[in-house]
Amino acid sequence: MYKQVKHLRNLLRFAKGKSEPIIGPVKAVWEAVNTCNARCRTCDRWKEKTDPTILSTAEGKSLIQQLADLSVLNLTFAGGEPLLRKDIYELLAAAKTQQLSTSLYTNSLLLNVRRAKELIDSGLDLIYLSLDGSKPELNDELRGITGYFDLTMKAIESLKSLRSNGHPKIFIAATITRKNLDDLENIARLVKVSGLDGLSLQLALHAPSINYRVEGDLAFQPGDGAALQAVIDRVVEQYAHYLPMNREYYRHFADYIEQPETLHEHLNTVGFATAVINPWGDVYPDPLQTFSMGNIRRQSFKEIWFGEQASSVRQRVARHEYPVSLFDNFLSLNFAVEHASTLSLHHLLKPILNGAQHF
Repeated sequence: MYKQVKHLRNLLRFAKGKSEPIIGPVKAVWEAVNTCNARCRTCDRWKEKTDPTILSTAEGKSLIQQLADLSVLNLTFAGGEPLLRKDIYELLAAAKTQQLSTSLYTNSLLLNVRRAKELIDSGLDLIYLSLDGSKPELNDELRGITGYFDLTMKAIESLKSLRSNGHPKIFIAATITRKNLDDLENIARLVKVSGLDGLSLQLALHAPSINYRVEGDLAFQPGDGAALQAVIDRVVEQYAHYLPMNREYYRHFADYIEQPETLHEHLNTVGFATAVINPWGDVYPDPLQTFSMGNIRRQSFKEIWFGEQASSVRQRVARHEYPVSLFDNFLSLNFAVEHASTLSLHHLLKPILNGAQHF
């Protein structure tokens, strides 16, 4: 409980204008591998080659230990496709041994019964299965693999049949484009009728430096914001139980399309309460990976987190020199901190006590 209280104090300090943390990030994302076996139209990770220089098993376990030593609450394994790492179950188990809450994003193409059991046996707390359509035709077009939808539904059934006491939680992670906007309500309905635990809604982002792209018929244009927001609002109204993020997050989709600079008006906790570690050990404030805070092969995570380079990055964030983004797990935390006060600590207290999976 001590570290939860310290995180609460740290975030309240930030809300009052403090710029340097007194504890490690509440949430860390480790991009455990750089490659992917899907061919999603919104991402070019699948074009990358397997790189033997990414963090090894031993380096990964050392990173996990260092994060735990700094009282990180949640470690999310992402990619690329993390199931391409043969040691992913060992790494997840190591994180659980260190009392970390764990999440994992997967395209589920490799998620057969055996792997589902290994994930469950590792102690995984939450799994996100990427799905961009409620029917095979649309989803498989966007994800670039024929049969993707059917494989995901089989993976869902495997996880549901093997888990006990609703553990791990099963979420669908949907990337929103102009192509599937009219299908979002159907995706939310699929989550409900399939007996799943939640739905993550992430707008497709164009960030070529990290191999995210939104082009052609997928890209929202100025003027599309109202239509996008109307659909998001309907999904929130009808399926609120399945949407875990702070409600303010869902209210700003149109802003990001029409006037993204307005998001600078809000608090930005990246680099203070969140960290992203890429496959080679570079530490960044968030997935945009704009300014590096250091590399864990040259310094310990503690040295990076409380070092001069990290402080310089935080100052850039405070001066609005860091680009705005709409990453669900990051922007949502911003709003939770912004609306927290000594009279409404539930914005922060409940997520912290639940392992910081969602804010």
